[in-house]
Amino acid sequence: MVKSQIVPLLKRTISIPSLLAFSIVFVLSGCLKTDLERQVVASSPKLFSSDVVIPADFNWSTTKTMDFKVAVDDKFSGKYFYRVELYDNDPMLGTQANLLSAGVAKKGQDFTGKIVVPTMLNYIYVKRISPTKVPFVTMIPVEKMTNLSISLNGAINTGMESVRVATDLSKSNTLAPKFSYSVADYAVPAGAIEIKADDNNVKIESNKTYVVKAGVSFKGNIDLNNGTSNVKVYIDGEWHDSNNALVVGGNNTLIITENGSININKLTQNTGGTFINCGKAEFDNMTTSNESTYSNYGTLKAKKAVFTNASLKNYGTITFEDLTSTTTSTLIRNEGSMYVEKGLLTNSTLETLCYIKIKDLLTNGAKIKIEGGGMLSVDTYQSGGTEFNLLANAILEVTEIVKFTSNSNVMKGPASSGRALARMKEVDVKGQWNAITYKGNLEIACSKHTANEQWKTYYVIESPATIVPFDKSTVVIPGTTCNGGGNKGPGDDKPEDQVVTEVNLGTYSYAFEDNWPQLGDYDLNDVVVDMNVVKFQNTSNKVTKVVLKGKLRAAGALKRLAVAVQLDGILANSVSKVTYSRADLVGSLLKLGANGVETGQKFAVATIADDVHKAFGLNNVGFVNTQTNNYAPVDVVITIEFTTPLDSFTFQTLNMFIVNYNSAGNDRGEVHLVGYKGTDKIDALKIANSTGSLLSNTDPFKSINNEPWGLIIPSSFVYPPETKNIKTFYTKFQSWATSGGTVDTNWYLQ
Repeated sequence: MVKSQIVPLLKRTISIPSLLAFSIVFVLSGCLKTDLERQVVASSPKLFSSDVVIPADFNWSTTKTMDFKVAVDDKFSGKYFYRVELYDNDPMLGTQANLLSAGVAKKGQDFTGKIVVPTMLNYIYVKRISPTKVPFVTMIPVEKMTNLSISLNGAINTGMESVRVATDLSKSNTLAPKFSYSVADYAVPAGAIEIKADDNNVKIESNKTYVVKAGVSFKGNIDLNNGTSNVKVYIDGEWHDSNNALVVGGNNTLIITENGSININKLTQNTGGTFINCGKAEFDNMTTSNESTYSNYGTLKAKKAVFTNASLKNYGTITFEDLTSTTTSTLIRNEGSMYVEKGLLTNSTLETLCYIKIKDLLTNGAKIKIEGGGMLSVDTYQSGGTEFNLLANAILEVTEIVKFTSNSNVMKGPASSGRALARMKEVDVKGQWNAITYKGNLEIACSKHTANEQWKTYYVIESPATIVPFDKSTVVIPGTTCNGGGNKGPGDDKPEDQVVTEVNLGTYSYAFEDNWPQLGDYDLNDVVVDMNVVKFQNTSNKVTKVVLKGKLRAAGALKRLAVAVQLDGILANSVSKVTYSRADLVGSLLKLGANGVETGQKFAVATIADDVHKAFGLNNVGFVNTQTNNYAPVDVVITIEFTTPLDSFTFQTLNMFIVNYNSAGNDRGEVHLVGYKGTDKIDALKIANSTGSLLSNTDPFKSINNEPWGLIIPSSFVYPPETKNIKTFYTKFQSWATSGGTVDTNWYLQ
């Protein structure tokens, strides 16, 4: 309404039918219609300037309604209920996550219904609690939902239903071990040229084979990078020289036999050089580059190891104090045991087919693959842009903390059969947008994981991936010599029904202009009400009663107004009883029947306040909490019980409205939200006479320029102060409106 020198006149003079339809309705008593019609209504401003066009099909809603269906993969043959909860935010946030719906499911009984979600919502969080009390959480991308429906249908695996049989490595995995070493493979060939203990600088020739025989201790120098090629040197004895720096290149090969050993200061391979250890090898420094290859079948130790454009394949036991791996062509493949104090992997690939233990690991742009039956265990880990691929029965373990430091980390479990486990003590993704995405048949066991904040997504768990408490892992992985004993899975907790009797759907705000069918100043504060909905239900997920907890926050109007709510689709005689916590605020203007709903209505109408100003304690009209916060909010609780349990009850059911003039007949002024209909008592003649001139031809609660008289906000709305146009107060409001609600959907959070 217009709040200028003529505001008092306007506040008292407009005859108005209905606003917009919302989930809660507020009805305010005012002057008689005949009094209103005697006064002159001044011209009203538009919401936007004349050059701004609002799409005709825009419904001005910040929410949308979606159907859902959840079918659990029941491993208890229908004997027990699973509890299913749907949230608009991370359940780890506690009260900051609104519960969209909750119910029970089991074999033969899916959990179905409707939910109302903010249009800005990117993910729905699905939490399922098994009969053994294990909570699982996954996320469903809203944009991927077909026809606005959730159909999990068993995609969320339940407690005690995990993989219990070891994977057949020979048939089902792409990283199957290729170990085929035998002593004979690297036995010293006959005719090898002997290198004697007292030789100093050994001269070698291309295409020839040399040997330090068993029992010989060699301390000299062998130049394997002198322009020769295809040379093989076998160490069947020992080569120990703490000052030696050996370079192997030119496609030459150094082989330590099963009985041999080497201990020198530095080993470097380049230009296709090859090093094969079947015995014992120890270096202060070892480096590979230029497509060279290390293969270890024995025991290999190095204080510092650097791999560039090269590969390391381990089938024995390796211990590195400091491991560095760089470039995309670098591959480290472990089919034995590997122990590393400090590791740095950049743009390279680590394949774990058996056991790797790293105390301190940093990866950036790397690829990590873990085979079924294999395990990568890290104490402290920092990961940037890393891709993890865990096959069935694979284990990634972080014993202390992992920090994901970029927005391109991806951790994938198997795409089809089987399940993998990421068992992580603590995960830190604080402040990093989309730091890690979990997907595939992967279970994340973690009790200390950074939560997504409200409307801020730090991590994503795409179904069927799930997160469970650290000590509640359900993936059963048989122990092997490669996986530290595997994973035992759930304990012996006795299964029992999980029930849902009470569901708190959170709090939404409703904000109205009161000058319908004329426009107003669009400060959207003439009536502002917060509404919390709590529903009670039985084991069939049917709603037996609802409790509406309203908070009347503002009345920026200079006329008498009432506020009420119609329960769309619920017949008045379907309500057995309504209990009002503030009975003193209702019943005088909107007459109530014996069951507590308004008389003369097809659908159930419950009153919040017959007179908004009187609810605040004012005998006269005046601005309430729109210039200063001069009055405490008014709390009302409305309990509605039903004769027959309802299939569904959401914020969509609540058709909120205000009454801007009242009449004893069926011709009062009501202001509803866009897309909702007036009650049986609205002034239908006023709508007919105003359609096409003041009101839209398609919706009586949109103006001829497609402007609304009310909004629903999926949070407690910070409404504009008196006479402050909402498009000025919220700078993204106009772009949201002109886009038809597709741009800046979070405008009310700025």
